[in-house]
Amino acid sequence: MGKRLEKRGGTIEFWIFIVICVYLGYAIYFAVYGLNFSFATATNQYVYDMISQNPWWWGILYYGSEGVAGTVGLILRAAAGIFALQAGYLYWRKKDFAQAQIKRKAGTALLLETGFFLAMIPSVIAAFAYNASTEYLYYFDHTPGQLLLYGTAIPCLAMVLVISPLLLKLRSEIIHDASTQEIIKWGSLTATAYLFVVFWFNYSMLWAAAMVPYPHAQVQYGLGFLLEPANLLSFAITVFGLFLTAMLALLFTLPAIKKQPNKANLTRIGATITALGGYFAFTTISYYLTGGYRAHPGVWHEVIGPLHNPNLWCIAFIFLGTAIISHNKTKKPK
Repeated sequence: MGKRLEKRGGTIEFWIFIVICVYLGYAIYFAVYGLNFSFATATNQYVYDMISQNPWWWGILYYGSEGVAGTVGLILRAAAGIFALQAGYLYWRKKDFAQAQIKRKAGTALLLETGFFLAMIPSVIAAFAYNASTEYLYYFDHTPGQLLLYGTAIPCLAMVLVISPLLLKLRSEIIHDASTQEIIKWGSLTATAYLFVVFWFNYSMLWAAAMVPYPHAQVQYGLGFLLEPANLLSFAITVFGLFLTAMLALLFTLPAIKKQPNKANLTRIGATITALGGYFAFTTISYYLTGGYRAHPGVWHEVIGPLHNPNLWCIAFIFLGTAIISHNKTKKPK
């Protein structure tokens, strides 16, 4: 019994299941957080009074993006996590006997994850409209338009346009029983796109947003903030380190993308996965060591805070990546 549990607990399938568990845990937390935020936004008299002074179209965009769409997306991601958890469990324990169930549940999870990204569209529209408007619109008082442009409009639009179609394509391949090589190809392309768009481009644009002057809110911004040693290191690891990680992921998965997965180097892929998890470990440790948002009130420290970063589940990739490296080494002939 003990050996059987040890064997199951040390497999790649087990660590995929653990990553999904962390993903689901964070998704549920943010779904609850989103519901509370939506209720607070909808019932806040001060916000309503300020929005009432703006054009009618801004009230629709504001409440539609901040009060409805964002929360709907978070709930969809939590639902995706539930189906992914079921698929992950079956893949870990019964992958040879439950292929149809695994594909069906994975397909549903991918569809719901697509919904999470598509739910960003109202926020994209609101951010672009806010930035383009010449009127004094309410958005958490009056946030600088460029901050919303760099921090919401552009990165979220990129995620909607790039990630959503790839998720739907991967889902299509899975539910229509495409070949293993075809599924791996689109899985590799989707994973690489996450690295480039959801992580590198998104967080790099948030650094751009952190540079926007925002004196009214007394937040830290600009070169003075960037050139602090801890912040400069975080900036370099985000802008250059994540880009390098994404490029290496593309390079190492290229054989799989060309439908030759047997030629892919799993040790290098595992190292890349570990590096991604390590990035989120670094930002979390840096957040606490530098005093968090209280010491550095600004865009960057708000985003990387453990209770505000919806991608922090990726820290679990450290364990999956090391498991892949270990598994590949044990398979090599001595």
